[in-house]
This record gives sequence, structure tokens and C-alpha cells, in this order.
Amino acid sequence: MSYRLVPALDRDEAWLERLRREAYQELFDATFGGWDEARHLRQFSACWKQGGISIVEVDGVPVGMIQLFERPDGVEVGEIQILPGHQNLGVGSRVLRDIIARSHGQRQTVLLSVGLKNDRAYRLYERLGFKKVASSDTHNHMCCEPP
Repeated sequence: MSYRLVPALDRDEAWLERLRREAYQELFDATFGGWDEARHLRQFSACWKQGGISIVEVDGVPVGMIQLFERPDGVEVGEIQILPGHQNLGVGSRVLRDIIARSHGQRQTVLLSVGLKNDRAYRLYERLGFKKVASSDTHNHMCCEPP
């Protein structure tokens, strides 16, 4: 499976908002007991304003997004979202493996946070080599250090 990362442009904002809505519906239900439109819009707006967003395309079709922040000591994955119909096909795993390989090649750590109720993502991150380093009221904070 090949993919490419395409920097998000202003014209992609509406698509990215819909992606977030679809990708996080189940997690919102588990975490908050239902959909919270105001929270969704607040979180999407904050994500969009931070930038660093690339759209994940497979065969020219947008299927997800990843938000990356370069840090002095590593790379932080701010968000990764894959459309539900494209999950469990290895897309997110492949993108993350490539980011890990690139970062580790530069002796950099990869950091991310995952919602406490997002068990599927947590298990994926563990399989990819991430270790839990801290937690908050809402998230587990993880890192994947170079070998």
C-alpha cells in the first residue's frame, strides 16, 4: 500500500472537520456519553489553528490526516485520524511506522497522546513501540525512543 502526505490547504478545512467528526464519533460516545458538538468544534478549531496538518491520500483519495510538530528533541504527533471505512487496513500503521523510522534515523523521539478510552489506538501504539510515560485526566502520553 502506498500513500502520500499532502499539506492541508484552506480549501481542505471542511473536509477535515467532517473527517474528525466521523473518526471521533465512537470515542466521544465512550468518553463523554454522547456527541458534544460545541466540544467537537472547539477542538477542531484548535487543531486547525495549530497547523502542521497533512492529508493522507491512498491512490489519490483522501482517507485521513496527520498533524506533526517538529520539536528540538523529537517529533510530536498531534493528531492522526483515518476515515472509519479505511481503518484496520494498515494505513495509519504505515504512516506512523514511516514517521518513526524517519525520526529514529535522526535520533529523535516520537511523542503522542491518546484518549484514555481509545483502547484500540493505545494497543496499536504499543505494537509500534510506544511506551506510556505519563497520564492526565483525559489522555495517556506516550513516546517511542530511538533504539
